[in-house]
Amino acid sequence: MKTIEKHPSSSINHKLEQHPYNFYRCQSPDAPLRPAPNISARYNPIYTGYREMLFASTDYKIKRSAEEFKPHAELLDRWADAEWEGDYTGDTLATWMKSTPNNEGRALFNQALENGIASVTDAPQIMKEFFQQVDATPHLFDMEKVQKGADVLADLSPIMHYLANTSLMWTSTTLGPVSRMVGATGRFLDVANSLSRFVETSSYVVGDVSSADAFQRDSHSLKTGINVRLMHSLIRNQVIKSTDENVIDFENRGHPISMRIGANGGMMFSLYCIWYSASLGRKYSREDYENCAELARCISYINGIDYKWLPKDYDECCLYIDHSLAMCEGQTVYTEGLNKAFYSGIPQLLAERQSSKTISKLMAVTTPISQGFLLGINQWSYGEEIFEGMPGMPKRAAWPKYLFMLVKFMRPKVLTLDKMIPGYETRVIKRRVKHREFTNKKFVSLVAKLMKRSGSTEVKMTYDSHDHSSEKDLKSARN
Repeated sequence: MKTIEKHPSSSINHKLEQHPYNFYRCQSPDAPLRPAPNISARYNPIYTGYREMLFASTDYKIKRSAEEFKPHAELLDRWADAEWEGDYTGDTLATWMKSTPNNEGRALFNQALENGIASVTDAPQIMKEFFQQVDATPHLFDMEKVQKGADVLADLSPIMHYLANTSLMWTSTTLGPVSRMVGATGRFLDVANSLSRFVETSSYVVGDVSSADAFQRDSHSLKTGINVRLMHSLIRNQVIKSTDENVIDFENRGHPISMRIGANGGMMFSLYCIWYSASLGRKYSREDYENCAELARCISYINGIDYKWLPKDYDECCLYIDHSLAMCEGQTVYTEGLNKAFYSGIPQLLAERQSSKTISKLMAVTTPISQGFLLGINQWSYGEEIFEGMPGMPKRAAWPKYLFMLVKFMRPKVLTLDKMIPGYETRVIKRRVKHREFTNKKFVSLVAKLMKRSGSTEVKMTYDSHDHSSEKDLKSARN
């Protein structure tokens, strides 16, 4: 791959431009590995309860100090290098696209996504390289295992899948790099004006990753994943221009949307969800976890993570996740606003957007119950200690704790009884089909119907909200 010139100083954060670690590895393949940024160089116990929950059903033992990670130093040093850079190919393509007039770059990108790169006459070299990476997916991963991992997710009921993904919320509001990017660029602080992003994200992490043709070349799931990759690059190119240290502090935090955090995202939507399900009484085999790990690796690659940086198997995925959550920044200046948006903004919006005044009033009255349920999900996932000093949270209720204890007690018995009744395998297949029909089709319609303004087209599912975003757009997230 060709070496490119660094961004001119007029279009990039000055401190980032001058920093010696500001390079893509493909530009300087022989340069020494970069050490972990300051925020990732020290142990943070904030997610100890969460890690205990995640790994409780596995053979992996969480590390309880930075010292305990040292036997894996060679592998961790390689992953630390990934904290300093983004996605070279995606970022370069996004830069080219924004330089084209009349959205011509997006049109060519969509053409290549739908019909293949060969259909684009005189495609720029960077677009060819991008789609070469896309087309390499089935040759790099065991797609049979990827599909089996998607099947494991599809076996979750829509309610359990919802619970599992909701349990990830605090990694969005309090895991440093994620919190900063969601807070600064996702506009999620203003729920009413972020419905497309909210529904796009929900559809991808619930429906696409568990589809029946997971990440096959012409599948909806792959096309969505590629759109998400491009969107991240558009955001990344925007963020590196910022002078706001709450958004980017390269010297101390590394890249704001790095390879390292991106790979962790792929694992959240697969392994994290299955481990959460296991914490509520469902038993999974080692093979199930290995299949979900291959799915996680595939998601991460599609989202722009260099193949050579990915954990190579399930065991490395466990170490990767444990280290990512144990050596992290924790809360940010966006944590309070994101918590308020999630726990108060969404219930309030749901009540306001109902056409029926009776339903609207009912939702408003029952808001404390829905908030208590949401808090109960996190209480079960993260434990009690993380609540101390957590800003932007409504008052906790006692009853959710006992509800989840009851679910853990009853669920294994119901699942065991189900297996004993003749026709179990047939029922599993039928349920999987119904679950996918809901998560891939009905879910988006349901969320959009509940949350959008009556008769509006504000939920577009186009994944292009950052095509023409700017520094002004970045700042609007905090106004």
